[in-house]
Amino acid sequence: MKPQTPHLLFICPTVAAYIGGTETVVSQLCQRLKEQARITLLSGDPGNGQQRLFDLEGVELQTLPFVARDSRLNHVLSKILMTSRFKIESYSFFRSLKQSGIDLSRYDYIVTFYEADAYLLSKRYPALRQRLRHFLPGVSMRGFFRQVAPKDVFYLGYRAAEKTKRKWGLDIQSLPLGVDDGFFPASPPPYPSDKRLLYIGRLDGSKNVDWLADFFMQSGLAQQGYHLDIVGDGPLLESLLAKYGRSPHVTFHGRQRQEQVVSLLRQALLLLHPTDLESFGLTILEGMAAGIPVLTHELDSIKIWAKDHPRYPAHLDAAAWRSEIVKFEQAAYWCEVSASSLEYAKSFTWDRVASQVLQLITKH
Repeated sequence: MKPQTPHLLFICPTVAAYIGGTETVVSQLCQRLKEQARITLLSGDPGNGQQRLFDLEGVELQTLPFVARDSRLNHVLSKILMTSRFKIESYSFFRSLKQSGIDLSRYDYIVTFYEADAYLLSKRYPALRQRLRHFLPGVSMRGFFRQVAPKDVFYLGYRAAEKTKRKWGLDIQSLPLGVDDGFFPASPPPYPSDKRLLYIGRLDGSKNVDWLADFFMQSGLAQQGYHLDIVGDGPLLESLLAKYGRSPHVTFHGRQRQEQVVSLLRQALLLLHPTDLESFGLTILEGMAAGIPVLTHELDSIKIWAKDHPRYPAHLDAAAWRSEIVKFEQAAYWCEVSASSLEYAKSFTWDRVASQVLQLITKH
Protein backbone atom coordinates (compact mmCIF):
# COMPACT_ATOMS: atom_id res chain seq x y z
CA MET A 1 0.00 0.00 0.00
CA LYS A 2 1.38 3.38 -0.97
CA PRO A 3 2.28 5.80 1.85
CA GLN A 4 0.00 8.42 0.27
CA THR A 5 -3.03 6.15 0.65
CA PRO A 6 -5.44 7.85 3.08
CA HIS A 7 -6.54 6.01 6.20
CA LEU A 8 -10.32 6.41 6.57
CA LEU A 9 -12.40 5.68 9.65
CA PHE A 10 -16.06 4.98 8.89
CA ILE A 11 -18.29 5.27 11.97
CA CYS A 12 -21.60 3.44 11.63
CA PRO A 13 -22.86 1.79 14.85
CA THR A 14 -25.49 -0.30 13.06
CA VAL A 15 -23.64 -1.78 10.11
CA ALA A 16 -22.39 -4.98 11.77
CA ALA A 17 -25.80 -6.27 12.85
CA TYR A 18 -28.55 -4.44 10.93
CA ILE A 19 -29.63 -4.30 7.32
CA GLY A 20 -31.06 -1.17 5.76
CA GLY A 21 -30.31 1.67 3.38
CA THR A 22 -27.54 3.31 5.40
CA GLU A 23 -25.91 -0.01 6.26
CA THR A 24 -25.92 -0.97 2.57
CA VAL A 25 -24.32 2.37 1.66
CA VAL A 26 -21.49 1.85 4.15
CA SER A 27 -20.77 -1.73 3.10
CA GLN A 28 -20.77 -0.77 -0.57
CA LEU A 29 -18.44 2.18 -0.01
CA CYS A 30 -16.06 -0.09 1.88
CA GLN A 31 -16.11 -2.62 -0.94
CA ARG A 32 -15.55 -0.05 -3.69
CA LEU A 33 -12.91 2.05 -1.93
CA LYS A 34 -10.75 -0.55 -0.19
CA GLU A 35 -8.26 -0.58 -3.09
CA GLN A 36 -7.90 3.22 -3.01
CA ALA A 37 -7.82 3.79 0.76
CA ARG A 38 -7.10 1.98 3.99
CA ILE A 39 -10.48 1.61 5.69
CA THR A 40 -11.32 0.94 9.33
CA LEU A 41 -15.00 0.43 10.08
CA LEU A 42 -16.12 1.19 13.63
CA SER A 43 -19.49 -0.36 14.45
CA GLY A 44 -21.59 -1.30 17.44
CA ASP A 45 -22.04 -4.79 18.82
CA PRO A 46 -25.62 -5.10 20.15
CA GLY A 47 -24.77 -8.32 21.96
CA ASN A 48 -27.29 -11.10 22.62
CA GLY A 49 -25.56 -13.28 20.05
CA GLN A 50 -26.98 -11.38 17.10
CA GLN A 51 -25.56 -12.34 13.72
CA ARG A 52 -22.99 -10.00 12.25
CA LEU A 53 -24.12 -9.11 8.75
CA PHE A 54 -20.98 -7.22 7.74
CA ASP A 55 -18.20 -9.48 6.50
CA LEU A 56 -15.82 -7.90 4.00
CA GLU A 57 -12.26 -8.92 3.30
CA GLY A 58 -9.80 -6.06 3.16
CA VAL A 59 -11.57 -3.83 5.68
CA GLU A 60 -10.66 -3.64 9.37
CA LEU A 61 -13.78 -4.09 11.50
CA GLN A 62 -13.85 -2.92 15.13
CA THR A 63 -16.94 -3.17 17.34
CA LEU A 64 -17.99 -1.53 20.58
CA PRO A 65 -20.83 -2.44 22.94
CA PHE A 66 -23.83 -0.12 22.75
CA VAL A 67 -27.53 0.09 23.57
CA ALA A 68 -29.00 -0.94 20.22
CA ARG A 69 -32.18 0.75 19.00
CA ASP A 70 -34.31 -2.39 19.23
CA SER A 71 -33.08 -3.51 22.67
CA ARG A 72 -35.38 -3.50 25.66
CA LEU A 73 -33.08 -1.13 27.57
CA ASN A 74 -33.18 1.35 24.70
CA HIS A 75 -36.99 1.30 24.67
CA VAL A 76 -37.12 1.91 28.43
CA LEU A 77 -34.60 4.77 28.26
CA SER A 78 -36.38 6.41 25.31
CA LYS A 79 -39.59 6.57 27.36
CA ILE A 80 -37.88 7.84 30.51
CA LEU A 81 -35.80 10.45 28.68
CA MET A 82 -38.51 11.22 26.10
CA THR A 83 -36.09 11.05 23.21
CA SER A 84 -35.62 8.87 20.15
CA ARG A 85 -34.13 5.39 20.19
CA PHE A 86 -31.65 6.51 17.52
CA LYS A 87 -30.22 9.23 19.76
CA ILE A 88 -29.89 6.84 22.70
CA GLU A 89 -28.10 4.42 20.39
CA SER A 90 -25.61 7.10 19.30
CA TYR A 91 -25.00 8.47 22.81
CA SER A 92 -24.33 4.99 24.20
CA PHE A 93 -21.98 4.24 21.30
CA PHE A 94 -19.94 7.40 21.87
CA ARG A 95 -19.80 6.66 25.58
CA SER A 96 -18.24 3.29 24.71
CA LEU A 97 -15.91 5.01 22.25
CA LYS A 98 -14.58 7.30 24.98
CA GLN A 99 -14.08 4.37 27.35
CA SER A 100 -12.35 2.29 24.66
CA GLY A 101 -9.28 4.51 24.46
CA ILE A 102 -9.30 4.39 20.64
CA ASP A 103 -7.11 7.19 19.30
CA LEU A 104 -9.11 8.92 16.55
CA SER A 105 -6.23 11.23 15.70
CA ARG A 106 -4.42 8.45 13.84
CA TYR A 107 -6.97 8.55 11.01
CA ASP A 108 -6.64 10.96 8.10
CA TYR A 109 -10.41 11.35 7.71
CA ILE A 110 -13.34 10.31 9.89
CA VAL A 111 -16.70 9.72 8.19
CA THR A 112 -20.17 9.40 9.74
CA PHE A 113 -23.50 8.34 8.26
CA TYR A 114 -26.06 9.25 10.95
CA GLU A 115 -27.04 12.71 12.13
CA ALA A 116 -26.56 12.10 15.85
CA ASP A 117 -23.15 10.49 15.22
CA ALA A 118 -22.04 13.55 13.22
CA TYR A 119 -23.22 15.91 15.97
CA LEU A 120 -21.57 14.00 18.80
CA LEU A 121 -18.30 13.49 16.94
CA SER A 122 -17.97 17.19 16.17
CA LYS A 123 -18.98 18.21 19.71
CA ARG A 124 -16.74 15.80 21.59
CA TYR A 125 -13.69 15.89 19.31
CA PRO A 126 -13.40 19.56 18.26
CA ALA A 127 -9.67 19.26 17.56
CA LEU A 128 -10.45 16.79 14.75
CA ARG A 129 -13.10 18.81 12.93
CA GLN A 130 -10.92 19.44 9.89
CA ARG A 131 -10.84 15.68 9.32
CA LEU A 132 -14.57 15.06 9.65
CA ARG A 133 -16.95 14.33 6.75
CA HIS A 134 -20.63 13.46 7.08
CA PHE A 135 -22.76 11.62 4.50
CA LEU A 136 -26.28 11.75 5.89
CA PRO A 137 -29.87 11.01 4.82
CA GLY A 138 -30.88 14.37 6.31
CA VAL A 139 -30.70 16.73 9.29
CA SER A 140 -33.47 17.55 11.76
CA MET A 141 -31.67 18.45 15.02
CA ARG A 142 -31.86 22.06 16.14
CA GLY A 143 -28.38 23.48 16.50
CA PHE A 144 -26.84 20.81 14.27
CA PHE A 145 -25.18 23.27 11.90
CA ARG A 146 -23.89 25.36 14.79
CA GLN A 147 -21.89 22.32 15.81
CA VAL A 148 -21.14 20.74 12.41
CA ALA A 149 -19.60 22.66 9.50
CA PRO A 150 -22.06 22.70 6.55
CA LYS A 151 -19.17 22.40 4.08
CA ASP A 152 -18.45 18.91 5.47
CA VAL A 153 -22.06 17.64 5.16
CA PHE A 154 -23.41 15.80 2.10
CA TYR A 155 -26.81 14.19 1.64
CA LEU A 156 -27.31 10.67 0.33
CA GLY A 157 -30.62 11.01 -1.46
CA TYR A 158 -32.84 13.89 -2.44
CA ARG A 159 -35.32 14.38 0.41
CA ALA A 160 -33.34 16.65 2.73
CA ALA A 161 -31.69 19.35 0.60
CA GLU A 162 -34.83 21.39 -0.03
CA LYS A 163 -35.79 21.30 3.66
CA THR A 164 -32.30 22.42 4.72
CA LYS A 165 -32.38 25.28 2.24
CA ARG A 166 -35.80 26.39 3.47
CA LYS A 167 -35.05 25.99 7.18
CA TRP A 168 -31.44 27.15 7.44
CA GLY A 169 -30.69 28.81 4.11
CA LEU A 170 -27.90 26.32 3.41
CA ASP A 171 -27.09 24.55 0.15
CA ILE A 172 -26.04 20.95 0.82
CA GLN A 173 -24.89 18.77 -2.05
CA SER A 174 -27.01 15.65 -2.71
CA LEU A 175 -25.71 12.36 -4.09
CA PRO A 176 -27.66 9.44 -5.57
CA LEU A 177 -27.16 5.88 -4.37
CA GLY A 178 -26.02 2.90 -6.42
CA VAL A 179 -26.98 -0.70 -6.92
CA ASP A 180 -24.74 -3.72 -6.46
CA ASP A 181 -23.95 -5.83 -9.53
CA GLY A 182 -25.27 -8.89 -7.72
CA PHE A 183 -28.86 -7.70 -8.11
CA PHE A 184 -28.74 -7.76 -11.92
CA PRO A 185 -29.82 -11.08 -13.46
CA ALA A 186 -27.64 -12.78 -16.06
CA SER A 187 -30.54 -12.65 -18.51
CA PRO A 188 -33.99 -11.01 -18.49
CA PRO A 189 -36.06 -12.70 -15.79
CA PRO A 190 -39.00 -14.84 -16.94
CA TYR A 191 -42.52 -14.24 -15.73
CA PRO A 192 -42.70 -15.78 -12.23
CA SER A 193 -44.51 -19.07 -11.77
CA ASP A 194 -45.68 -18.12 -8.25
CA LYS A 195 -47.59 -15.09 -6.99
CA ARG A 196 -45.12 -14.03 -4.33
CA LEU A 197 -45.31 -10.43 -3.07
CA LEU A 198 -42.16 -9.20 -1.30
CA TYR A 199 -41.48 -6.49 1.27
CA ILE A 200 -37.86 -5.66 2.21
CA GLY A 201 -36.96 -3.10 4.86
CA ARG A 202 -37.18 -2.05 8.44
CA LEU A 203 -40.37 -3.05 10.22
CA ASP A 204 -41.44 0.31 11.60
CA GLY A 205 -44.32 2.72 11.28
CA SER A 206 -42.77 4.92 8.58
CA LYS A 207 -42.70 1.98 6.15
CA ASN A 208 -46.36 1.02 6.77
CA VAL A 209 -45.49 -2.67 6.83
CA ASP A 210 -48.28 -3.24 9.41
CA TRP A 211 -50.76 -1.70 6.97
CA LEU A 212 -49.34 -3.89 4.20
CA ALA A 213 -49.83 -7.10 6.18
CA ASP A 214 -53.38 -6.11 7.15
CA PHE A 215 -54.19 -5.11 3.57
CA PHE A 216 -52.86 -8.39 2.20
CA MET A 217 -54.85 -10.54 4.61
CA GLN A 218 -58.06 -8.56 4.10
CA SER A 219 -57.81 -8.15 0.32
CA GLY A 220 -58.66 -11.70 -0.69
CA LEU A 221 -55.32 -12.03 -2.49
CA ALA A 222 -54.27 -14.97 -0.33
CA GLN A 223 -57.36 -16.87 -1.46
CA GLN A 224 -56.28 -16.23 -5.05
CA GLY A 225 -52.90 -17.90 -4.56
CA TYR A 226 -50.76 -14.95 -3.50
CA HIS A 227 -48.14 -15.14 -0.74
CA LEU A 228 -46.52 -12.28 1.19
CA ASP A 229 -42.80 -12.49 2.11
CA ILE A 230 -41.52 -9.97 4.67
CA VAL A 231 -37.76 -9.43 5.03
CA GLY A 232 -36.31 -7.34 7.85
CA ASP A 233 -36.89 -6.64 11.51
CA GLY A 234 -37.68 -3.73 13.78
CA PRO A 235 -40.10 -2.59 16.46
CA LEU A 236 -43.20 -3.96 14.67
CA LEU A 237 -41.86 -7.50 14.29
CA GLU A 238 -43.25 -8.82 17.55
CA SER A 239 -46.79 -7.56 16.93
CA LEU A 240 -46.74 -8.74 13.32
CA LEU A 241 -45.62 -12.20 14.37
CA ALA A 242 -48.35 -12.34 17.00
CA LYS A 243 -50.95 -11.42 14.41
CA TYR A 244 -49.80 -13.29 11.31
CA GLY A 245 -46.90 -15.52 12.32
CA ARG A 246 -49.01 -18.68 12.03
CA SER A 247 -50.58 -17.78 8.70
CA PRO A 248 -49.63 -20.07 5.81
CA HIS A 249 -49.94 -17.07 3.50
CA VAL A 250 -47.26 -14.87 5.16
CA THR A 251 -43.59 -15.69 5.77
CA PHE A 252 -41.31 -13.62 8.01
CA HIS A 253 -37.67 -14.04 6.95
CA GLY A 254 -36.01 -11.69 9.46
CA ARG A 255 -32.65 -10.13 8.66
CA GLN A 256 -30.99 -11.51 5.56
CA ARG A 257 -27.66 -11.06 3.82
CA GLN A 258 -27.57 -9.59 0.32
CA GLU A 259 -27.32 -12.93 -1.48
CA GLN A 260 -30.42 -14.16 0.35
CA VAL A 261 -32.30 -10.95 -0.50
CA VAL A 262 -31.37 -11.38 -4.16
CA SER A 263 -32.63 -14.97 -4.08
CA LEU A 264 -36.00 -13.84 -2.69
CA LEU A 265 -36.25 -11.09 -5.31
CA ARG A 266 -35.66 -13.65 -8.06
CA GLN A 267 -38.73 -15.57 -6.83
CA ALA A 268 -40.98 -12.52 -6.44
CA LEU A 269 -43.78 -11.30 -8.66
CA LEU A 270 -43.70 -7.78 -7.18
CA LEU A 271 -41.80 -5.71 -4.63
CA LEU A 272 -44.23 -3.78 -2.41
CA HIS A 273 -42.87 -0.74 -0.56
CA PRO A 274 -45.68 1.41 0.92
CA THR A 275 -43.29 3.85 2.60
CA ASP A 276 -44.04 7.33 3.94
CA LEU A 277 -40.40 8.33 4.43
CA GLU A 278 -37.42 7.82 2.12
CA SER A 279 -34.29 9.85 1.59
CA PHE A 280 -33.70 7.95 -1.65
CA GLY A 281 -35.30 4.48 -1.82
CA LEU A 282 -32.43 2.04 -2.24
CA THR A 283 -34.67 -0.99 -1.85
CA ILE A 284 -36.73 0.27 -4.79
CA LEU A 285 -33.61 0.60 -6.95
CA GLU A 286 -32.48 -2.91 -6.00
CA GLY A 287 -35.87 -4.34 -6.93
CA MET A 288 -35.75 -2.57 -10.30
CA ALA A 289 -32.22 -3.87 -10.91
CA ALA A 290 -33.45 -7.41 -10.30
CA GLY A 291 -36.14 -6.86 -12.91
CA ILE A 292 -38.96 -7.00 -10.37
CA PRO A 293 -41.76 -4.43 -10.83
CA VAL A 294 -42.14 -2.15 -7.81
CA LEU A 295 -45.21 -0.63 -6.18
CA THR A 296 -44.56 2.29 -3.84
CA HIS A 297 -45.94 5.66 -2.79
CA GLU A 298 -45.37 8.72 -4.94
CA LEU A 299 -42.83 10.57 -2.79
CA ASP A 300 -40.78 13.40 -4.28
CA SER A 301 -37.56 11.79 -3.04
CA ILE A 302 -38.36 8.63 -5.02
CA LYS A 303 -39.89 10.05 -8.17
CA ILE A 304 -37.06 12.55 -8.72
CA TRP A 305 -34.76 9.68 -9.69
CA ALA A 306 -37.03 6.66 -10.35
CA LYS A 307 -39.33 8.61 -12.70
CA ASP A 308 -42.34 6.51 -13.76
CA HIS A 309 -40.65 3.12 -13.55
CA PRO A 310 -42.30 2.10 -10.27
CA ARG A 311 -46.09 2.05 -10.08
CA TYR A 312 -47.60 4.53 -7.62
CA PRO A 313 -50.99 3.41 -6.24
CA ALA A 314 -52.76 5.98 -4.08
CA HIS A 315 -51.46 6.40 -0.55
CA LEU A 316 -52.63 3.52 1.69
CA ASP A 317 -55.59 2.95 -0.61
CA ALA A 318 -56.35 -0.77 -0.40
CA ALA A 319 -58.49 -0.81 -3.54
CA ALA A 320 -55.81 1.01 -5.55
CA TRP A 321 -53.04 -1.29 -4.33
CA ARG A 322 -55.08 -4.42 -5.07
CA SER A 323 -56.00 -3.17 -8.53
CA GLU A 324 -52.36 -2.44 -9.37
CA ILE A 325 -51.21 -5.84 -8.10
CA VAL A 326 -53.78 -7.72 -10.16
CA LYS A 327 -52.66 -5.93 -13.36
CA PHE A 328 -49.41 -7.88 -13.17
CA GLU A 329 -51.25 -11.16 -13.66
CA GLN A 330 -50.83 -10.23 -17.33
CA ALA A 331 -47.45 -11.68 -18.24
CA ALA A 332 -46.88 -9.23 -21.11
CA TYR A 333 -47.44 -6.25 -18.81
CA TRP A 334 -45.11 -7.71 -16.16
CA CYS A 335 -42.36 -8.33 -18.72
CA GLU A 336 -42.69 -4.82 -20.14
CA VAL A 337 -42.32 -3.15 -16.73
CA SER A 338 -39.56 -5.57 -15.71
CA ALA A 339 -37.44 -4.87 -18.80
CA SER A 340 -37.89 -1.08 -18.56
CA SER A 341 -37.01 -1.00 -14.84
CA LEU A 342 -33.97 -3.24 -15.25
CA GLU A 343 -32.53 -1.19 -18.11
CA TYR A 344 -33.05 2.08 -16.23
CA ALA A 345 -31.38 0.74 -13.06
CA LYS A 346 -28.17 0.10 -15.01
CA SER A 347 -27.45 3.85 -14.95
CA PHE A 348 -26.98 3.77 -11.15
CA THR A 349 -23.62 2.30 -10.17
CA TRP A 350 -21.84 2.13 -6.82
CA ASP A 351 -18.48 2.68 -8.50
CA ARG A 352 -19.63 6.13 -9.63
CA VAL A 353 -21.05 7.00 -6.21
CA ALA A 354 -17.94 5.77 -4.38
CA SER A 355 -15.68 7.82 -6.62
CA GLN A 356 -17.67 10.96 -5.80
CA VAL A 357 -17.62 10.16 -2.09
CA LEU A 358 -13.84 9.67 -2.01
CA GLN A 359 -13.29 12.99 -3.79
CA LEU A 360 -15.50 14.76 -1.27
CA ILE A 361 -13.80 13.08 1.69
CA THR A 362 -10.27 14.01 0.60
CA LYS A 363 -10.93 17.47 -0.80
CA HIS A 364 -8.99 20.37 0.83
